[in-house]
Amino acid sequence: MLSHPQVDLCIGFGILIKSPCMAINKRHDYEGNLQPPARQGESVDPPSITSPLMRIAQVAPFPVRKNGIGIYTARLIEELRSQDPQCSIMSPADLLPRKSGQETGDGNGREFPLHWPGAFLEAIDAASSQLVHIQHGLYIGHGHNLARFLSGLRARRIPCVLTLHGVWPPTLFRRWPARFYRLLAANVERVIVHQRAGSLTILQENGIPADRITVIPHGTWTGAEIAPAKIPEPIGMAGRRVVLFAGNIFRRKGLHIVIQAFPAVIRRIPEACLLVVGSERTNNFLDRLYRLWLHEKMLPGLKEGWLFHRAEYVPDAELSTRIAAAEVVVFPYLRRYGSASGVFHRVLAAGRPAICSNIPTFAEANDAWGERLPDLFPPPGDIEAWSRSLIRILTDETFRRRAMEASTALGRETQWASVARQHLQLYRALLPPAPIPNKSLQSTGGGSI
Repeated sequence: MLSHPQVDLCIGFGILIKSPCMAINKRHDYEGNLQPPARQGESVDPPSITSPLMRIAQVAPFPVRKNGIGIYTARLIEELRSQDPQCSIMSPADLLPRKSGQETGDGNGREFPLHWPGAFLEAIDAASSQLVHIQHGLYIGHGHNLARFLSGLRARRIPCVLTLHGVWPPTLFRRWPARFYRLLAANVERVIVHQRAGSLTILQENGIPADRITVIPHGTWTGAEIAPAKIPEPIGMAGRRVVLFAGNIFRRKGLHIVIQAFPAVIRRIPEACLLVVGSERTNNFLDRLYRLWLHEKMLPGLKEGWLFHRAEYVPDAELSTRIAAAEVVVFPYLRRYGSASGVFHRVLAAGRPAICSNIPTFAEANDAWGERLPDLFPPPGDIEAWSRSLIRILTDETFRRRAMEASTALGRETQWASVARQHLQLYRALLPPAPIPNKSLQSTGGGSI
């Protein structure tokens, strides 16, 4: 089983009880996607008298472990609770077996239990969960344990929703995705992906019908949530025009592309600098080899004073401050599979310009403003194109202002409130309808649902 060395797998239960139902427009597009509630002036279905009693189990990494999927899930649960004030969440840390004083994990101190399905199914039984939502990443794996867990849910007739935070294409040397998608096709009622590009075709070609795939974007924080904090500025960076790279560092993040593109930028804009913040992944031999090679690539920039490097996890408050102070944030990713970026959505929330590789991860942004602002989407791995894009964003103030406006607009369209509403709509569509209350009992004060 694959696991993330810095992740606890935890389970959290969101219980929505006796709450007023929102007016929901249950529209579906031709790909089976549940659509957001209708805008003003559009027709909507009449609201139900009461909300269904929903007990939703969320399976996700524990956010304390500084994992992006865990942070995503925690923010989604918070917004689900906000949508319904009577929503309550059981603490994920209390739902895995552990010794007194030990962090979540198994009895041997492992961060991920070797035999987790049994314990999780027992917790789900104890909570009488009606639906399970798995936030899937490689930390949970795709083999025997997941198959056993999904089989247990089917035996209990508990519907399952699974969000794919990465959609990996099968290749000659990577055959597990095809088996994994067939497993989902046989056991999961709905698969959520964050964007169509790099996801829908792969899933449909591997047995998951289009009407069981739902596209819900990654959520975007609000401006108030990412308010900058007061932090010290790195020595030597005062007065510089900062280009920011933030997030976990490994080969497919493409940091070396920006580093190699930057000397041309410095020749045109001497006051520019590249700030790199984020932990360096060392999960395997290839990660460690890339880390050594990357450090060699960094040496000239460090010596010449245009590169600043902080190789560690950055707290959210500091990350927000770095984003707000940056002239532009760069995403030179090389990955070709469907996936979203939490850091990118923080950049949207801050209304800062972003330059992104033209890959599926940023397809929603490319669709929104790629035709108008093509220089914001250089080809992945093209060092000269990245140099040109960086020089333009730092020298063309009109272009930079348009990039900021584009980020702000897309951020508003993908705020967490909208994302949570689409999740609630999906949950309700998969659960039996609530019984209609007896009006005579309501009028006399008797009866409850």
